[in-house]
Amino acid sequence: MRYENLVKPGRIGTMRLRNRMIMPPMETWMATRDGMVTDKVVNYYGRRAEGGVALVTTEMINTTPGTMAFPGELTLAEDSYMPGMSRLARTIHAGGARASLQLCHAGVFAHNITSDLPAFTPSGIGTFQLPGAKLKVMTKAEIAQVVEDYGLAAARAKTCGFDAVEIHGAHGYLVNEFLSGYYNKRTDEYGGSLENRARFALEIIASIQKHCGRKFPIIFRLPGEEYLATGITLEVAKQYSQLFEKAGVAAVHVTIGTLESKYDDYMDVMRDKKKPEGNFLSKGVSSSVWIPPCYSPRGSALPMAAAIKKVVKIPVIAVNSISPEMGEKTLAAGNADFVALGRQSIADPDYPKKVMEGRGEDIRRCLRCNECQGSGMEWQSIQCSVNPEVSMEYSNFADVKPAETKRRIAVIGSGPAGMEAALTVSKRGHEVVLFEKSNRLGGLLHFVGKPDFKADYRAYTQYMIHMVEKSRIDVRLNTEFNMEMLQDQHFDKYIVATGSEHFVPNIPGAHESHILNPMDVLDDEYPQDAHSFVVAGAGLVGCEVSMYLAEKGYQVTMTDILPEAGMAVMYYARWALDAKMKEDGIKIELRNKILSMDDDKITCLADKNRKPYAALSEKLPPDPTADFDGKQVEYKADAVICALGMRSNDPLSEQLINAGVAVEVIGDAVKPRKIMNAVQEGFQAGRRA
Repeated sequence: MRYENLVKPGRIGTMRLRNRMIMPPMETWMATRDGMVTDKVVNYYGRRAEGGVALVTTEMINTTPGTMAFPGELTLAEDSYMPGMSRLARTIHAGGARASLQLCHAGVFAHNITSDLPAFTPSGIGTFQLPGAKLKVMTKAEIAQVVEDYGLAAARAKTCGFDAVEIHGAHGYLVNEFLSGYYNKRTDEYGGSLENRARFALEIIASIQKHCGRKFPIIFRLPGEEYLATGITLEVAKQYSQLFEKAGVAAVHVTIGTLESKYDDYMDVMRDKKKPEGNFLSKGVSSSVWIPPCYSPRGSALPMAAAIKKVVKIPVIAVNSISPEMGEKTLAAGNADFVALGRQSIADPDYPKKVMEGRGEDIRRCLRCNECQGSGMEWQSIQCSVNPEVSMEYSNFADVKPAETKRRIAVIGSGPAGMEAALTVSKRGHEVVLFEKSNRLGGLLHFVGKPDFKADYRAYTQYMIHMVEKSRIDVRLNTEFNMEMLQDQHFDKYIVATGSEHFVPNIPGAHESHILNPMDVLDDEYPQDAHSFVVAGAGLVGCEVSMYLAEKGYQVTMTDILPEAGMAVMYYARWALDAKMKEDGIKIELRNKILSMDDDKITCLADKNRKPYAALSEKLPPDPTADFDGKQVEYKADAVICALGMRSNDPLSEQLINAGVAVEVIGDAVKPRKIMNAVQEGFQAGRRA
């Protein structure tokens, strides 16, 4: 595909931009506890700038002392933070990009996890995600101080060398809380009418202009739709955009959603108080609206950007899971002036260069698994399932150095771990032979990418196969490595990446031939005359094989001993997964101990205290391991699928070790886990080879 529009130079205010591709703000959790810039922060953003993006926008930066949203949030609330920030701006410029700093008071999120101060809000309305937060309705004096804090922080940013600032007016933070009729119930001049709700934002714009001059570019990030009964609608967003343009804003960055988006609808649907309608919820709930996982469609905010583009003359930035191909079409249609590709810039910081060179097939595709943001929920630095260098840019643990002595390396297995290892070994200059017992590369990725809702995984699989095929790797398909090969050819090291296989527990009937393997089902090997299925297992495999069948029109029941379905799925993706299963009509029966399986039923012993399916954020049963002392129940169907997990498949490593050769075992061959673990271990094994 030709990317004629993405590569055109552009302008936002006084900023000249080398193309139309922007890196939007995303948290990294790499600052110090008190918000200082670190080497990791500088290297991370510098790497994206060197990849060719036109504008790098930092994660949200705290503006007011004592109001950080979480330990490690970057801040510019005081002069003492300027040295690190100036280094960050210089590094971004060294990579050839412009630097923008996003200013954000976290509002309800600026709670006492980081200080003893209460969380400022317009009207004392908090969020379901922080039920115990200590809230404070802002006085006019406090509003005036925060407005001044924004101006001072912008002035520091300008002094540090940043080319622009972005005001975060979305996603439930303080400016958004004032703009939204859902959060803002004030009766003074800061509440009520649309103009009054905009007053706080307009005063911040004026404060930045006072401290930085009117020519200093201000970008405003605004939700085109909040999906709340009294929240911001597209018509309201259009009026806000016009007000901000009149006030001197240089561009509008159109996102969607806030923390409470669709939450009440979601809970009503999950509790069976309301029937699901279409795919409304699986498009996103709460934070998954603006960080949509693979289960949600791409580009949900594009219609809002296009509508706002029609009513303003300043540039409009579109965002929300926009692929480079989608971005090119958006710009060609005149529906936006710039596109922000967020998680894609994490997965492949060189995607702008590849776009400019017309190498779309070489772009390492983002899975939209949300492991990057999920890491932060566990207080870890940002990570990526497909890019093992993330948060370790330019470190000794990310450099792939040419080998001083060329060696011959065997990689056994071509799943994500094996392909990543083989590619990294090849980059070092070693001779690599990749053994694959089947007739195709990819291992279990082949099955993972089969459903349409896993198209992102399919694209990543195709990318990895493409990269292997264009490398110098000697690929041997239909070749199962065995110990006799030790005598035939010499290798200096063996990297075992034989993956995992379907696990069948010792449950009566589970090993019978009529019990279906979920991988076979995903490969469309199941009774075509069946009308209904019952799935044993509510882990990720069980959930996805259930959705795959349900979306083909089959009736599906899923049961497990677990208290929740898809428990291993990352936080930001769980909303959409739960909603999608409900919208697909899957009957979910949990807290059942499976007693036996037959060709047309699964027999279980229920927990007498079990409740209907517990949606995310509801409390789990107090003791998930309690005895199952309820009634015996049967779930009947035309066919039964056993999806009760995976187990490592490693028939070789012990034999190789006993033979006295150098061996390293990676990926699921060690233990069944996530793609991220496989890729990281494959990369590091290849780097050390």
